[in-house]
Amino acid sequence: MTSPDGFSPQVPEPEAAWDRLHPLSVWATAIVVGFFLVPSAIVGAVVLAIAGQTLWAFLPVPASLAFLALMTYLDLLRLRATRFRVTGERMEVRSGIVAKSYRSIPRERVRSVDVAAPVFVRIFGLCSVTVGTGEKVGSGGSDQLQLLYVTADQGEALRRDLLDRGRAARAAVSPAAGEGGEDAADAEEAGADEVELARLKPAWLGFASATSATLGVGLGAIAGLLGLNAQTQGVGWDWLSGRLGLPTPDEMSSYVMARLLVVVPTALIALLVSGVVVLTVVAVETWWNYRLTREPDGTVRLRRGLLTSVSLSVEERRLNGVTLHEPFVLRLAGGADVRAVATGLAAADAKKTSAKSRLSPGMPRERARDLAAALMRTPDSPLDVPLAPHPGSALRRRLTRAGVATLVGAVAAALLAWAHALATEAWWSHVHEVEEEIIPLPLATRAVEATPSWGWAVAAALFGVLAVGYAVGSYRALGHGLHPRYLVVRQGMAARDTVTLERSAVIGWRITRSPFQRWAGLADVAATTAAGGGMYAAVDVGLDQGLAWADAAVPGLLEPFLVREGGQEP
Repeated sequence: MTSPDGFSPQVPEPEAAWDRLHPLSVWATAIVVGFFLVPSAIVGAVVLAIAGQTLWAFLPVPASLAFLALMTYLDLLRLRATRFRVTGERMEVRSGIVAKSYRSIPRERVRSVDVAAPVFVRIFGLCSVTVGTGEKVGSGGSDQLQLLYVTADQGEALRRDLLDRGRAARAAVSPAAGEGGEDAADAEEAGADEVELARLKPAWLGFASATSATLGVGLGAIAGLLGLNAQTQGVGWDWLSGRLGLPTPDEMSSYVMARLLVVVPTALIALLVSGVVVLTVVAVETWWNYRLTREPDGTVRLRRGLLTSVSLSVEERRLNGVTLHEPFVLRLAGGADVRAVATGLAAADAKKTSAKSRLSPGMPRERARDLAAALMRTPDSPLDVPLAPHPGSALRRRLTRAGVATLVGAVAAALLAWAHALATEAWWSHVHEVEEEIIPLPLATRAVEATPSWGWAVAAALFGVLAVGYAVGSYRALGHGLHPRYLVVRQGMAARDTVTLERSAVIGWRITRSPFQRWAGLADVAATTAAGGGMYAAVDVGLDQGLAWADAAVPGLLEPFLVREGGQEP
């Protein structure tokens, strides 16, 4: 229909309908809460019955069922109150039972879409969708929207739709012609193939136990049991040993102390094996079905998980670099993992952000370097750039710290040796009694009592050797360099990180100097960026060396603040 002046009236774009979360999400949440809550209540009732509290034993199960019913009712209210929709310009979510909330994110600010399907919702065909913008909101983490839960097909459609910049632009420019262009784009995408960057090899799971936490896993389980025994003041162990006819704590301590050279290595091997098993199982659950691909829609997509299926998509143009992460034990095993330096992966804290940015499991170091080069799409990898060493004064700073730590350790060892020599038999007897209330097998204080006085000096000497070795290793890890497209920094002894960052992504420089650094002629020169951790520093670099590196990395950015030799400003 045309108007008398010959112009066709503009047809307004139909408003997108509001969608709901899937109704089965309520029952999925109820099942997982009940799975943990009801068995715990049954165990509590049994414990109360054994303790003779017959009347109280009838309380835990009904109370847990009542709490489960309340949580399910509140979840139903949440389901009814939550609505979401995606238009050509933004994603909107309405929620809230008492306090109503409306949140909206423009589509051009969407940086990542995380689709996760824990096993308890996967059996219902559901998943959660987390949409991130990469922007910080106060101290509470990043700006993101989360939907709990939608169908798996709906989650995949949201992922594709929100990260399709071309479709959003077409819808914004020509809503009326959006359908034909959309079909053509879909046909074009269907003809394109994804590029596989990495796929899990079962041998890589062996790197999961190459961590300093391997022994800690077994020690943590033992500490939990000891804590439970301490809370019951040894009643739990006495009850168990009485039922099974186990030796008394004194008998077991005497047996172990008489065979210390056999028991200690055996215990360490047992802790090591238990840690390896647990960490390998966790790695299987986390990284099974791992694939990293470059998608036709211009995103890098990570898929992994056995029980909890995770799919994370990041726009490739927002991938501003990578981090080659090499913890000490993993480095000794010849392994490393790759992490993204990208906008849109920020989480509530630095630890969660680091975990979310991880793009690979532990793998052979050369394979990790190849993967990093593929992600950066450079014929010559920035990780192959020779790094400039830092001044010798940076080594002296670390050796000074090691010397101070060694001195403190020696003083502490001397005080302990002195206290050991003054301890009387009555004092040791009292300490043994206290330990027996905490540990069913009281060996720690007996081992300390049997330690010769020169043992403290040996411990202090070993501590000093480790401190000096750590200082030298920390200095050798320092380095910085330049690639035609990237700047490169490396640091760390316990966990060595080699970071590559696009020079075009640097938005500023931060130069910091402590009084000790000024005395040594050193500085920390850090590049600030909107990606990743926000700041990547060349630590303890010579001042002139660091400023020259920063000026060459981003010409002109530091120019107004530099004074050239001869005192003339540029």
